[in-house]
Amino acid sequence: MPQPNVLFIITDQQRYDDMSCHGGRPQTPHLDALAARSCDLARYYTQSPVCVPSRCNLFTGRYPHSHRVRQNHARLARHEVHLFKALRRTGYALAYVGKNHLLDESEFDRFDHVDLRKHRNRHGERAAFQALIDQQNRRLHTHGAWASAIFHDFPPEETHPYLSRQSAIQFLRERPADRPFCLAVSFEDPHAPHLALRQYEQLYPLNPNLAHSIELPDVPEDALEGKAPRWAIKKRMERVADATDEDKRRYLAARYAMITWVDENIGAILEALDATGERDNTIVVFTSDHGDFAWEYGMAKKDVVLQDCLLHVPFLLSFPERVRPSIVDHTMVEEVDVLPTLLELCGIDVPYGCQGRSFAPLLNGENLAHKDAAYAEVERPEARLGFESVASYVGAYERGRDDPNESRFKGLSINVPGDFCKSVRTERYRYVWYAAGHEELYDLQADPHAWRNLAQKADVAEIKAALKDQLFTWLAISEDPMDPVAAGRHRRFYGDWQG
Repeated sequence: MPQPNVLFIITDQQRYDDMSCHGGRPQTPHLDALAARSCDLARYYTQSPVCVPSRCNLFTGRYPHSHRVRQNHARLARHEVHLFKALRRTGYALAYVGKNHLLDESEFDRFDHVDLRKHRNRHGERAAFQALIDQQNRRLHTHGAWASAIFHDFPPEETHPYLSRQSAIQFLRERPADRPFCLAVSFEDPHAPHLALRQYEQLYPLNPNLAHSIELPDVPEDALEGKAPRWAIKKRMERVADATDEDKRRYLAARYAMITWVDENIGAILEALDATGERDNTIVVFTSDHGDFAWEYGMAKKDVVLQDCLLHVPFLLSFPERVRPSIVDHTMVEEVDVLPTLLELCGIDVPYGCQGRSFAPLLNGENLAHKDAAYAEVERPEARLGFESVASYVGAYERGRDDPNESRFKGLSINVPGDFCKSVRTERYRYVWYAAGHEELYDLQADPHAWRNLAQKADVAEIKAALKDQLFTWLAISEDPMDPVAAGRHRRFYGDWQG
């Protein structure tokens, strides 16, 4: 059998329940149809709650403390081995379309087809649409993420999802016929700012008196009590107190509309794949890099906190030749497990230094168990918020944003400086450790939304100690195995990939 093709579709900031087949409000008929012919991992977790680190985990199979990308301003180091390097070495044609947030741009010289979002929206209506995006981005940072949500009347053809779709279809039509291909389509929706097509507005009505109107989650007033201080600080800097219920519904409605529009474009790409006659020999992956609060804690957007709403994301894998359609909800899978799984399906050796474990046996029912815990981490070791109250932070922010010696406040409004923290999520519990001295422990069986921090309760002290020991044992065992000798072997084996 020839080596399979890979079509890798990723969205930005889409929760697990942001699909109708997962019980969510967004209408996603094309993703639902894909899920019906896929292995649908119901307990798949990313290792980072923000874009770039998550994508680096996904495409290297390595934890953040190993590839060392733990913030959004970084990109994967060029010496790291990722999916595209491994596939290129065995002759794959490579294409990358959409939002990067992964590689140094010099690496794209090794791809056969590249279309990054920064080259778009330069003229005419596209320039006008980009101006609207820029305007709403400014509102996001001055008023809060919730204030960026609007419905607009620009043609669908001017939006990023449509442009990514067309570029992907172009590659599928013009791809080299004598080589397998890997096409990565990276949609930047439904990430903020939330600009949604007017044609979907009626699907998600804001009026609470109408049938099928947007519903806001019922959040207890004390949901942030006992959590690390950054939770309340983030909520304050998001200016949530200024948002009306209608503002909050509009935020959700625009997100849902963006997801439905992405879904339609995914359907068009899958239809184009069918037209090539290669569907049966193509591994189709759909996932997202992280989730969104979606008002679950009375908050919007995301933050560098480690909870299911940000770490539990969808993952579908369809491969008619090898994968039996199923819903796998009895075992956990980590984001770092994706790379070794794809390489195994492609018949390619997993590179040294990969820390994930292939879940290929789950795909056809050969094995029912994979992992009983998922780990997550974010930020650099020196990152400490250093404020114990909202008032102390706001005061320092107001004094420091114009102080040349207070670089941590530069350009910040809704984005609160980070906290170095790590977490373990088991079947029942989530434990979060902050380097600044805070701890969080949630019994997700009794409290599925993780509203009640039990870390200081005496009756769960032994449970907390065991989870903390498990977390730091994982950290020790998963220490980066790469050294200069192994890195040198990688450079020789994978050849020149410097661009």
